[in-house]
Amino acid sequence: MKRPRVLVINSKTLLPNIDGATIRSNQMLRMLALTCEVDVVYTCSKQTEPQDISPLYAYCRHVVGFTTSRLAMILRGCLGLLSGKPLQCAYFYSSAAQCYIDEHIAEYDFIFCNNIRAAQYITGRNCRKVIDYVDALSMRYRKEIDNVGLIKKLVFGIEYKRLTRYETKIFNEFDGHFIISDIDRQYIIHNAPAIGKDIFVINNSTELRPAVAQNDKRNLVFVGSMYYDPNIVAVTAFAHRVMPEIEKVHPDAKFYIVGTRPALSVRKLASDSVVVTGYVDNPQQYLADATLVVVPMISGAGVQNKILEAMSMGCCVVTTTIGAEGLDNIVNGQDIVICKDYEKLASEITALIDDRQRREDIGRNARIYIENNLTFEIVAGQFTDCLKRIIAKFNDK
Repeated sequence: MKRPRVLVINSKTLLPNIDGATIRSNQMLRMLALTCEVDVVYTCSKQTEPQDISPLYAYCRHVVGFTTSRLAMILRGCLGLLSGKPLQCAYFYSSAAQCYIDEHIAEYDFIFCNNIRAAQYITGRNCRKVIDYVDALSMRYRKEIDNVGLIKKLVFGIEYKRLTRYETKIFNEFDGHFIISDIDRQYIIHNAPAIGKDIFVINNSTELRPAVAQNDKRNLVFVGSMYYDPNIVAVTAFAHRVMPEIEKVHPDAKFYIVGTRPALSVRKLASDSVVVTGYVDNPQQYLADATLVVVPMISGAGVQNKILEAMSMGCCVVTTTIGAEGLDNIVNGQDIVICKDYEKLASEITALIDDRQRREDIGRNARIYIENNLTFEIVAGQFTDCLKRIIAKFNDK
């Protein structure tokens, strides 16, 4: 049987595979390649253009990139205030990519967009369309409005309203839909009801890594991209509101903030008890040395890759209700520790530092959870089944 040809539109660089966006995009490419012939168009700034795209040819036949300057992206974002589209659509848009897509769109059985920023290239066009929302961006911006400064609060308020309208448009117009968690799925469906349409939930997968040994170093580790607003808010609040309580009981405890491009507000957190590493070649080494992995999210959406990776190594993870969103059927206190507020975070972490056996039990169960639910083979099987159902509907039309 002939394999369908698909053009994947990606609104950011695909390499290096070091943050949540690239992890998700590369996972989708790998899964699409199991049943389809895959070509890719991506856009990015000149500063983030990958030097070597050869790894992508393991899954793709053709890869075409379009770059622009960071200044041009900022100018487009500002001009986007005059339009009704989300500001990030204007920011990431490439007229050169649009011309290329328009020229080649008829060659493909369907177009796969890696998020709503990529969807703008084919809205209103006569083709079969599938989207991976990744997460509900409008929900993320709604959550972040109360945790940012005045200027961002105003911008995020505008973006939240525009994203809600745009997600509704995409939901009604596209033929197939994927998203990372059921919470995000329900949010979009609630805002954009359409008869006979649904969104398939496909979680992120993670590699099952060798289990780490528990230690008593009192290292609390957070790993994530430190230019991402929800991560900035999370570590800042933890450093100011949770670490002082932990230090009352464990004065030698250290909080390691591990991640690329830390914002100035994050760098200012550095102290005797808070270590800001910036970019590191091997974040897994910090996870291996962690007494606890802490993920104190109070905003954001979707599934936290930082949690999945830590669990796959058998780390004991302490997170918040928001941080645990999307982890279906996970058991609080058995596979992970989920806290509803800062007071609970402080008390649970303080107790776990002194309880090596409990940390070992939770870490072991965490790794079993990943093995039973979120390996690539399991997630890819779910994705392939859903994609076949979407393609079958194409053929029924």
